[in-house]
Amino acid sequence: MNRVTTVDPRDLFARLALELPAEVRDHVFVVGSLAAACHHADHIEGGRVRTKDADLVTHPASAVTSAALIASRLRSSGWRQKPSDRAPGLPTTPPQELPAIRLYPPHHEDYFVEILIVPEGEYAGAKPWVGVELDDGWYGLPSFEFLALTLIDRQRSEAGLEYAHPSMMALANLLSHPELGSHVMSTPIGDRDIHRSSKDLGRVLALARLEPREETERWATRWRYALETCFPTRWPSLAARLGMGLRALLDDDMRFDEAWHCCNVGLLAAMGVTKEELRFTALQLLEDAIAPIEVAAM
Repeated sequence: MNRVTTVDPRDLFARLALELPAEVRDHVFVVGSLAAACHHADHIEGGRVRTKDADLVTHPASAVTSAALIASRLRSSGWRQKPSDRAPGLPTTPPQELPAIRLYPPHHEDYFVEILIVPEGEYAGAKPWVGVELDDGWYGLPSFEFLALTLIDRQRSEAGLEYAHPSMMALANLLSHPELGSHVMSTPIGDRDIHRSSKDLGRVLALARLEPREETERWATRWRYALETCFPTRWPSLAARLGMGLRALLDDDMRFDEAWHCCNVGLLAAMGVTKEELRFTALQLLEDAIAPIEVAAM
């Protein structure tokens, strides 16, 4: 049986801030589970998280050139590509078949960083991968449709490294799953195969559960501002579908069980949250934050 290792997210942020070159550190921010864990480190199990993957979004975030320069700067500083079963590709290689830019620091493998970019324009659509050329071939950059929202209201850790606000990560995940898709994660979570939408919508509920209700009641205002800023003409149609995926999750016992499982082996592991309690969190989030946005969209 493999032993699950954990890290203190605040310590990992401090190491990142120390080990990233200064000119890189000032042009990236952290998203994903590490960012959420850092924000809520006082509430998660032992102040620790089961991740060694630091997702770094570059900014100016829409510039593929900026991401290539950052990757090249890291590599010239001794950062090493994490082994992959995909070799660097050619200009004609489909982006989704290219290896991601995942880099270990120069002198250890305690964690790795992965570089992401925000797609250009509010109508970029779902184009998960963009090709970028480095000195040894072509690599893929994840470029998720709603990642632009994480640019709004970024936070700064004690170590000085920026990270995405939990409410913006929650909003991006809600919009990414207006329905329960069939895609299953490539790696089991807690020895269970989990659908991607169950994991991401479960993350929304975990983030909401970790906040006091007076904070999640403010999410509607934050969300409307972010939607109008990032998607000035699309925001009403996006807002109108905001709660569709979460309502579908509540109506599907098997998929809700998956989401609850992800929460209880992840960010909510220290809290012993029951399925009924997590369902209450979902209903509360629908009432406090999602429904006001949907009404505004009308």
